[in-house]
Amino acid sequence: MQATGAAQPSWLGIARVLTPHTAQVSSLDFSKDGEWLLSSGEDSRLCLYSTTRGELQRVAMCAPYGATLARFTHDSLSVVTASPEDHVIRYMSLHENRYLRNFRAHTDKLVALEMSPKEDIFTSASMDGTARMWDLRTTDCQGVMRFPTGDCRPAVAFDPQGLVFAAATGGSRIALYDMRSYDKGPFVTFGAAEFRGAEGNGGALGSPKSFGGIRFSNDGQWMLLSTTEGAVHLIDAYSGLLARTYTGHSNEQRMPLEASFTPDGGFVLSGSEDGAIWRWDRESGASAVLREHSAPVTCIKCNPTRLMLASACTSVCLWLPP
Repeated sequence: MQATGAAQPSWLGIARVLTPHTAQVSSLDFSKDGEWLLSSGEDSRLCLYSTTRGELQRVAMCAPYGATLARFTHDSLSVVTASPEDHVIRYMSLHENRYLRNFRAHTDKLVALEMSPKEDIFTSASMDGTARMWDLRTTDCQGVMRFPTGDCRPAVAFDPQGLVFAAATGGSRIALYDMRSYDKGPFVTFGAAEFRGAEGNGGALGSPKSFGGIRFSNDGQWMLLSTTEGAVHLIDAYSGLLARTYTGHSNEQRMPLEASFTPDGGFVLSGSEDGAIWRWDRESGASAVLREHSAPVTCIKCNPTRLMLASACTSVCLWLPP
């Protein structure tokens, strides 16, 4: 473990390295109660782990469709997955190892998939220029948000209360929707004017960006935007002002590296192309680096109920306090 710009991070150490995947892991997700961890990868495998035991519990093969994105529903043995082959979202029972329902509408690569924290509603975003709202109980699309197509990768997220939906689209715009009336359009849109932000960060989001993801802090005050350009941006969720930009991690291949808040919102975490995990103090920007992976760390998630971090390259690593 190494550090730069801050004391060495003694708060986490590697506890378990799990290697059920044979290719790059493309998504991680914790169940709401924190008891289970889900990974999906480019090898068409869905892997379920017990977080209390730190062990692999089951593997589901998703061939021939694949499953590059996977999220728990409110049942820890049911998931939604995004297929890279036919751009279909599938509702799957891990207990029965079968598909329950298919959701068809997207016509290009699915790049974001998120479940509402409160309802059986989920959202998806695609390179086809749409973000869509779905209900697990019906195959009909519940709503469509359209944005300019192009090379810019979109991102979507729900706030912790499930009342607001955020879509980072159009290269450098964030639109916020009220979940009770999202069909009426966004209630606010943040763009270049707001992103001028804090001193020293002027114009950091002024040009088109492809996003690796968007995340709300647990108190709903902040949004975290990871980009494929080697920067993570902290946005005030109420004003849209750019508060800080975190850099230092490597991303020469312009990969959609995931970033995340720690549960208390005090730190920002991101993977790096060189196998490192970067940790920044949210307020000061002071950084520290954790090293365990030997390949790009594309996914990083914090357990919602206990002090545990999960990260992934081709392996899945669990981090715990020493």
